[in-house]
Amino acid sequence: MNILMMKRRFSQALRQLKRKLVVGIAGPSSHQRQAVVSLALLALTEVALLALTFCTNFLSAYIHNTAEVFRGFRLRALANAQGIVAFERMTGLFFEQPLQRWHDSSFAGWSFWNTYYAGVHPVVTVIFLVSLLVRMFSWKLTRVNWKRLNEGSTSPEYAPVSTEFESSYYTSPAAVSPPVYGTFADLTPAQQYRFLRAVWVLSAWVSFFGFLFLPVMPPRLLPVCDFFNAAGANVGACLNTEFSFIDTIGAHGSLLWDWNDESVKTLNNPYAAFPSQHTIFAAWCAVSWIHVFGPAASTLPVRSVRYWLRALLRWGIVVYPMVTIYCIVITANHYIADALGGLVVLAFSYAVVHFYYVFRARRLATHKVLSVALPY
Repeated sequence: MNILMMKRRFSQALRQLKRKLVVGIAGPSSHQRQAVVSLALLALTEVALLALTFCTNFLSAYIHNTAEVFRGFRLRALANAQGIVAFERMTGLFFEQPLQRWHDSSFAGWSFWNTYYAGVHPVVTVIFLVSLLVRMFSWKLTRVNWKRLNEGSTSPEYAPVSTEFESSYYTSPAAVSPPVYGTFADLTPAQQYRFLRAVWVLSAWVSFFGFLFLPVMPPRLLPVCDFFNAAGANVGACLNTEFSFIDTIGAHGSLLWDWNDESVKTLNNPYAAFPSQHTIFAAWCAVSWIHVFGPAASTLPVRSVRYWLRALLRWGIVVYPMVTIYCIVITANHYIADALGGLVVLAFSYAVVHFYYVFRARRLATHKVLSVALPY
């Protein structure tokens, strides 16, 4: 039995289990209630997956604090940080210290930048995730055949396409075309959500394993001698003769939280630096905007003002990850290599999901199976 056959049987078993769960909750006779329950289960599972993924940094902190001797963790993080510094010096990328000094003497405004680091990263990501999720459910709700559910019709025109796909909640799928994945626009809103969600989830969990097996001491902790975690262990390297980084949040604070807050000391992994999740999430938001929300300008003449305004609205989002990278570097929370690693992780995740969709579309087309979305 090959892997594809095993996956097919597992998917069928999972689909049957979901169907039994929906019928068990909603009852066998109320199709309208079954549709509502199935959509509610989908919402709960998606929110749970997104919430768990969003907490990967906290999870890495819990694992390290409970399953590993902290001293060994700190020494590995310092060794990896020194390796990154050596690599950046060799390639000419180690300009974090002069950049921070230049910003401090020219602009400062640390309250803004510290708050940006502490708050914009999660808020913007949640806004994009919720927007994509709501967009998917709006599309699904427009496809539910509420009239048939109310009437309880069993006419042949509403019969499922096959025994493999349960489409009784939806309008007649006769107009559905065989799945062909050429561009992102070829996907339905539900498929677009799953595509972008898969990219985000995969990149977040790749970074999670990076935090576990490749801890890196951030620049702000290299010269620090007196910063302690919740267990009372020193997390700094005390290399103040070699490095002069300023812990801007520790020195100037932010409007949201401070490193000395007990909850932050408990939940935060101080060595979750490589790859940078700030960079991953900001770049993912930009990709999502360009793919889904940004207005297209291809149908307008290039010389028109509207063309360039639309292009600015569509591509101006790339400023967001650039500002985020600038923020994490000047606040001494990440190296340039951390940001580059985050971009590589996101590109890898996007490529994996893209090739999976291409492979799946070709396989479905080969087997002549219609791509009918399930309600759950």
